Amino acid sequence: MADIAIIGAGPAGLMAAWRAAESGHNVVVFESADAVGGMSGSFEIQGQRVDYGSHRLHPSTPPHLLKRISDLLGDELQTRERNGRIRLYDRWVAFPLRTTDMARHLPIRFSLQSAYDILRRPFTKKSPVTFNDEVSNRLGKTVSDQFYSPYAEKLWGIPGDEIDGEQARRRVSAKSPLAILRRLIKSSTPGGRTFLYPKHGYGQIVEAIARAVQDAGGQIYLNSPVDSIRVKESSCQLSVKDDQYEADYVLSTAPLTVLTKIISPSPSTEIMDAAATLRVRGMVLSYLILEQNQFTEYDAHYLPGLDTKIARLSEPKNYRDGNDPEGVTVLCAEIPCWVGDTVWNSSDNELSAMVVADLEKLGLPNVKHAATVARRLPSVYPVFEKRTMVERELLLEWSESLGRLIPFGRQGLLVPDNLHHTLAMGWDAAAAFDSKGEFNQHKWEKSIRSFRNHVVED
Repeated sequence: MADIAIIGAGPAGLMAAWRAAESGHNVVVFESADAVGGMSGSFEIQGQRVDYGSHRLHPSTPPHLLKRISDLLGDELQTRERNGRIRLYDRWVAFPLRTTDMARHLPIRFSLQSAYDILRRPFTKKSPVTFNDEVSNRLGKTVSDQFYSPYAEKLWGIPGDEIDGEQARRRVSAKSPLAILRRLIKSSTPGGRTFLYPKHGYGQIVEAIARAVQDAGGQIYLNSPVDSIRVKESSCQLSVKDDQYEADYVLSTAPLTVLTKIISPSPSTEIMDAAATLRVRGMVLSYLILEQNQFTEYDAHYLPGLDTKIARLSEPKNYRDGNDPEGVTVLCAEIPCWVGDTVWNSSDNELSAMVVADLEKLGLPNVKHAATVARRLPSVYPVFEKRTMVERELLLEWSESLGRLIPFGRQGLLVPDNLHHTLAMGWDAAAAFDSKGEFNQHKWEKSIRSFRNHVVED
């Protein structure tokens, strides 16, 4: 058996810890925050559990992982019908998209232009170098210009023609107009619009896994940032606050750009320079507390246009059939930004004023919020900039050569994946250890290749 140290108590780290501890390995998890879960966690505002943005567990979660989560949560893992909507052409359209709703609400010119794009596709395809190229090749220029391109710029902070095509391959699941049609037909039935969500907030998933880790003998230390890692031939030494820990292997979910600064021996100047070029988009979450039972019936409002700062607005209590308090609801506004920009540095009251202004612009009900709370997340969306793709690949190659230190998870592999993808990463990372406690690098590399085919689910 192996002594395994895991950096990060997010879903990937916790799932790896759970499987490794169950397999008999000695597992210790170090988390810098005061709670488990990372962006997949939940916290309480005036008696109501809220998440770090809009999250849901997708039905396409691998069956073996879904069963394990279902066994942990039992009846508190609820199957719910999605009831969102998206703003297109200054109109609200049901989301996931439905054929009848699109026909009823979208202007006829959108359908005609999209049909024209389909006919021209064989003659207008470009080499898919950029995000815009990739989406236009697949779905036509109209769909790209009206939806994906502005949304990409809002999320990642740069125009779509500066984003590498790999970002589109990772984030746009539809491969063709025909694929969109199939999805529209499927989502027009209730069974095609379901998702899974815990009764007590999204964070209930990671909280349950954390308890399972401890029940299996693993240890979890909160408020315990790893200051340095020394990789030796037969072990790794970690410095955590004033303590030293020795482990046979380290599984790290820390951002690669951070890892380069705390690892010893230090990376080459080339690797450090490559890490310095990569950017990650942050996000500010503004929570408005309303003294009313419900704001709207919708779980989420998607706002791809650049005319608003909000990218998505969600109402947590609409995601579940829970025991939420009466007479209060919370709105969560997601505002992508760069760390240190005007949005990031705005006060809580300034942020809520931005949100209220956007709601008025969208024609949503007037809000009289009793209070506001903000959360700032510095690392949310890895940005696949066209100009830095060589550096990104160089950093990934370096990360696969660290011997007994194995990066994984969203930040460790620089991927924009869903929760079920990160759970799979954790599961596979732990599965790469054999019964003697040796790590099978070949098996892990096979898993990494499969992760490169992940596409984010809408």
